[in-house]
Amino acid sequence: MNPVTRSLTRGARLAGAAIALSFAARTAAGQGADSTCGYERCALNIMPRLLALDVIRGSAEARVSSLGFLFPRRVTTLFVGSEPAQRHAEHAFALRRVAAVLTDVGVVVAASAGTRALAASSHREGATAAAIAGVAMVASSVPIHFAADGELSRAVWEYNRRFSR
Repeated sequence: MNPVTRSLTRGARLAGAAIALSFAARTAAGQGADSTCGYERCALNIMPRLLALDVIRGSAEARVSSLGFLFPRRVTTLFVGSEPAQRHAEHAFALRRVAAVLTDVGVVVAASAGTRALAASSHREGATAAAIAGVAMVASSVPIHFAADGELSRAVWEYNRRFSR
């Protein structure tokens, strides 16, 4: 290999390494390092809906995910780049899952037992007690739903801290 080719090959390797390091540093820094992704465009917020809390992004309020009340899904991937935000989002999902089971089972028990109690002409006590138990399950899920809402709010707050730096 002649000296000119060797020099060009060496320069190409150095340039490739510099580009690779730059890309790795940018990826590791996450979204916060992107100057085009400021608070107005990339910050998260929560929008309450009838059956869920939607997570929205930016001033355009684009829905990016949802933490449902009855059938929750994980929202942890939205918070990549912020370890505390991911922990809060995972805890929100865990709480919401427990609350959803209580709500779902409570509604089914209350509806089926209540229907049975109304349809029966006698011996309604058992069905009535089961219906009351179902309603109690739904009622006991409410504070857990609120706790999940609080955890999701903390996740959003932790994620948005990157825009204040």
